[in-house]
Amino acid sequence: MITIKIGIFGGTFNPPHKGHTRLAKEAADFLGLDKLIIMPACIPPHKLPGRLADGRHRTEMCRIAFGNIPGAEVSTLELEKGDTSYTVETLRILKEKYPSDELYFILGSDMLESFRRWYCWEEILSLATICAASRENGFIPDLDGYTEEQKKRFVFLNIEPLEVSSTQIRMGKADELLDEKISRYVSENRLYVDGLDSYRNILREKLDEKRIYHSECVSECAAELAVKYGADPDKARLAGLMHDVMKNAGREEHFRYMKNPSSLEIINHKVWHQISAENYLRENGIITDDEILSAIRWHTTGRAGMSLLEKIVYIADFISADRNYNDVEVVRSLARQSLEDAILYTSRYTISKLASNDMLLHPATVDCYNDMLLQKGKD
Repeated sequence: MITIKIGIFGGTFNPPHKGHTRLAKEAADFLGLDKLIIMPACIPPHKLPGRLADGRHRTEMCRIAFGNIPGAEVSTLELEKGDTSYTVETLRILKEKYPSDELYFILGSDMLESFRRWYCWEEILSLATICAASRENGFIPDLDGYTEEQKKRFVFLNIEPLEVSSTQIRMGKADELLDEKISRYVSENRLYVDGLDSYRNILREKLDEKRIYHSECVSECAAELAVKYGADPDKARLAGLMHDVMKNAGREEHFRYMKNPSSLEIINHKVWHQISAENYLRENGIITDDEILSAIRWHTTGRAGMSLLEKIVYIADFISADRNYNDVEVVRSLARQSLEDAILYTSRYTISKLASNDMLLHPATVDCYNDMLLQKGKD
């Protein structure tokens, strides 16, 4: 019986871009694959945030994007399961279908950091060889903690890095990273229209491009966290989008909308924007939902007794895709497990950073830290 090499390349592909196709092609060439299975991930339809295309569209875009790669085919296996799938479950099915063939699971090298926290990671290594592609120059794989046999189940592919932000693509800011046919498909099917363009028009008048990009990243992250923790993803998306609407405002405009600020708030300019934003949005009738406004009001300092939406926007601001401070991966990992643990960590981080630089601490931040610590103690 002839043994063939089969690669599996999964992802949301929302949308598939040139970074995806480059990685797929180079991995197929490097590994000498006979077949490459492109596997769009399933996100339950009733939980779709507004800027995630459904499986039907993502499947069709994958067929367009990867169609020119020899041996590539698009599988709807995970989509047909109708729920989020663990990698090991997909590999079990594929191994049963191709029992005598070699499976190669393709991923980005950044995912290796969390690989040993994946469900049944040891079984994954028994089912497939992991092909990790570097996304940065000078990548040196760290396989400490693996046995010698397990280390043999990894191969590494160095490719020229291509900086890709899916958020910018969905914003229409990086069309050069999309195949022309994909761009046309997105446009014709209005895939990333979420009904918030009137709010984006306000941001374009008040914020610089960097801050707008951050706001989009927080919006998407907040929606994802809302889905995970059972909040309203539409409210989370809007709160995240508008949380920094006053970030570029001048002193005079801030104080026009700050109502009875405390003496400490007057001299602590880092909290002005969260206070003025709430009142700016409320007084101008831009947002009237008290839950959304409160999440915006407390997104910087936090506070004791935060609502679920407040926690989500607070943490989304810390872990959005554009953030790159030293501990960001730690906070992202915590946020996947518990919002409260992530908030405890970030409030401790904030207090320590401010105190070590002789900077003012807002009482609400201290209250937030104490509240999270007490909750953890109660648990």
